[in-house]
Amino acid sequence: MIQFWFLWLFIAIVVVIVAFTLRREPDDMPRKDILRAVETNAGSMGLAEKSFLWAFSWLDTRFRIQDYWGMSRDAYHSVHRQMPLTHAEKYKLRIIWYWYPLYCLGGISFLAFIILVISGTILGFYYVPGGDLSSDPTPAYASMEFIMVELPFGYIIRSIHHWTTHFMVASVFLHMCRVYFTGAYRNPRELNWLIGVALMFFTIFFGYSGYLLPWDSLAFGAATIGINMANSTPLIGDWASALLFGGTELTGQTVIRMYFLHVFVLPVIVTALILAHLFIVWVQGIAEPH
Repeated sequence: MIQFWFLWLFIAIVVVIVAFTLRREPDDMPRKDILRAVETNAGSMGLAEKSFLWAFSWLDTRFRIQDYWGMSRDAYHSVHRQMPLTHAEKYKLRIIWYWYPLYCLGGISFLAFIILVISGTILGFYYVPGGDLSSDPTPAYASMEFIMVELPFGYIIRSIHHWTTHFMVASVFLHMCRVYFTGAYRNPRELNWLIGVALMFFTIFFGYSGYLLPWDSLAFGAATIGINMANSTPLIGDWASALLFGGTELTGQTVIRMYFLHVFVLPVIVTALILAHLFIVWVQGIAEPH
């Protein structure tokens, strides 16, 4: 039943975010009158939006979240006057995307990453990272078969994880193309372009490492190609194979190594790069179309 509640929790979070971001708050409304606004506009608000505003106002009354956030923002802009406002602050946008379709690709990639983290966490509860070649089926394949056949909603969760991976790779690639062809990688955004290139590489490796985890015939073929490419690398071939595949030949350790990289190493690296990427975009602003 746990995956059922995770699914509905995810749906509820998405509904709350959409309901809250699509609603435009009047400019003359004091920030401390949220409760009064909920009571006044109770008929025009949905249950998710009212629940979110009630919870936020309860926390804000006790912990002064908005006051401290406003003080921090004012202090930042007073100390760093040379730093421009964000695109949303400059044009007073109150939604999380822009009206230019190609400028949504970065946000779409980030949303896909969040979906992958949630669905991958649910799958990790039931996946067994064992690739012992002497057993048929291997523990990894048996656990994946259990998820697909016997686990309630397991087929749906794995399908979401599978297709969102393709969606993220495509959106990241198109995002890179948009940045390149609009010249958004130029001064002063060179560092963020390099971070984006690194994110593209890690996104592809994310997909490849996850592709090997079922340890079926397709995964074994892909692992064979990958380890042959690693062994063929001049000077560091053996080292690269041992690091990525657990040796110069495919063994049961290969699945464990890929599982460790996919679940522990890559998420930390990608999350840190995404935060740095978004922070630089927030500081420098978006290269607007002309």
